[in-house]
Amino acid sequence: MDTVKLLILYWGIMLACYFAASRLREKASYFGFLNPAMTGIICALVFIMGLEMGSDKEVTSSLGTIGLQAVLVTAAAVAGSMVFVTFGRKIFRLDRYGLPKIDSSAASDALSPELSSGEPSGETFASGNENPSGDLKMTLLILGFVACGMVFGHLLVPRFASTDAAMEHFHEVCGNLLMAGVCLILGVIGFSLGLTGEIAEHLKHVGVKVIVIPLLAVAGSLAGGVLYGCVSSLTIAESAAVSAGFGWYTLAPGLITEAGHTVAGAVSFMHNVMREVLGIIGVPMFARVFGYLECTAVPGVCAMDICLPIVEKSTRSDIIVYSFMTGLFMCIAVPVLVPLLIA
Repeated sequence: MDTVKLLILYWGIMLACYFAASRLREKASYFGFLNPAMTGIICALVFIMGLEMGSDKEVTSSLGTIGLQAVLVTAAAVAGSMVFVTFGRKIFRLDRYGLPKIDSSAASDALSPELSSGEPSGETFASGNENPSGDLKMTLLILGFVACGMVFGHLLVPRFASTDAAMEHFHEVCGNLLMAGVCLILGVIGFSLGLTGEIAEHLKHVGVKVIVIPLLAVAGSLAGGVLYGCVSSLTIAESAAVSAGFGWYTLAPGLITEAGHTVAGAVSFMHNVMREVLGIIGVPMFARVFGYLECTAVPGVCAMDICLPIVEKSTRSDIIVYSFMTGLFMCIAVPVLVPLLIA
């Protein structure tokens, strides 16, 4: 299924579930099982992804040969994206939780007696998900399922899928399961948002920020790639093209390799796998250490699908608007930027 159809499918599922749940808000207490259900679906998805990556010989064989280059360009691209997002966040006067900053004079006037006496208010906790143990648990849980999937995929899948046709069928089944899982989890997210009704209110106050900040995430990734190209054995054009893959390891490496850049294509493959995995396992940590908007720039294209529920669980419901738009812009940019840059 091509990108446009996938986007229509994803948006359609979320909107349909949102509007369905909006009619059930008075019965929201009956749906307390949605949060643990979402965690279970996430674990299943990343396990399947680990199976697919672990069974792919190209992934496992590349780990030792070009892994260092991929690690360095991934670090440069992700850091560039986050730095640019931080710059945009400060321009729009948003704090690290993606909320508008209050002028110090206005804030002092608005202080309640409880705050003046040092007592925390509810708004203090509303600004973010201050639960480090929960973030760590989520990260370790995701990391564990990815690792288990890769180990099982590397050791067991080749025994049952010993021919090329069988392996191709296995990857096709994994792809279908991943798509079904993503659709299911997007439906759960849409339903959860519909029960609260908060997202519509949040969108009224987002404005142009939801366009500019994702675009800065794209630009920052490219800037990080160019900077790495200045100090590495890759050319600047190759490094920029690699960083423009944004985690789309099924498309970007093929475009680069097809253009005659074999080594850069191999680095691109590993980089994009690493960026996707880093997004899946690292979003909770990046959200807490660097900021809620910054964490949406880490996963690349999967910020709009597999990582969307992870962003929502690690931040707030309104932050997924930035996450989805970042993944969307990166998805649109890959087939345009990679051929242009590598040429």
